[in-house]
Amino acid sequence: MTTQSQTADPFVVLYGVPWKTYEAILDALGEYQLRHTYDRGTLEMRGLLYGVDWRDYQKLLEALGDISLRHTYDRGTLEMMSPRKDHDWVKRIVGRLIEAMCLELNIPVQSIGSTTLTSEAVERGLQPDEAYYIANEPLVRGKPQFEPDRDPPPDLVVEVDVTNSSVRRLPAFAAMKVPEIWRYDGEQLQFLRLTESGEYAESPTSAAFPFLTPQDVARFLDLRTTTDENSLIRSFLEWARERSKQE
Repeated sequence: MTTQSQTADPFVVLYGVPWKTYEAILDALGEYQLRHTYDRGTLEMRGLLYGVDWRDYQKLLEALGDISLRHTYDRGTLEMMSPRKDHDWVKRIVGRLIEAMCLELNIPVQSIGSTTLTSEAVERGLQPDEAYYIANEPLVRGKPQFEPDRDPPPDLVVEVDVTNSSVRRLPAFAAMKVPEIWRYDGEQLQFLRLTESGEYAESPTSAAFPFLTPQDVARFLDLRTTTDENSLIRSFLEWARERSKQE
């Protein structure tokens, strides 16, 4: 579990960190003015570091192991973030909508969640909120690990920005050639597609699911405050089933 203080110099707190993991994190980041406090498994550390070498970033990922830490690494700059409940609530509902729809419409999918995506070729790495292989699912079927600079990028990434803006994250996704991002800022859902110029542009429909518009998904997402999730998803599936028949 992680939390993040809302200060000009943000700090991230990790809980349940074993002593050996703490030592490994220090070995990876200790030389980068890592202000921190470790107290019997709780590690509070500075959330924004500059000049981090790629090899040290890789050492950090190895040290973290199964500890989830939402982050962005962009050519030496490492930002570590800790989402709140509203962030995780929205991203899981959107994820459930995608996964249930793929099952209902018999669309092959591989859900890789918040798997850390890295590319040494472009010196970027980050942990998306949710990520999916759809068109490229056959190319990664059965593969237990993401192989940087060998596997294709996920076909679709979900980014929720109710706590931290992912605007700075978009160039990293673009550098790794992620073709589509669904981005929710707390009020509006956007479908973004990667253009030939290497930047994201707003799209009226989804590349992965051409019959979907942002407004379609947002309409059901807004129901989360007035209905239970299972009812919300069942309603969405009934609508998606009929809508897909019209294509």
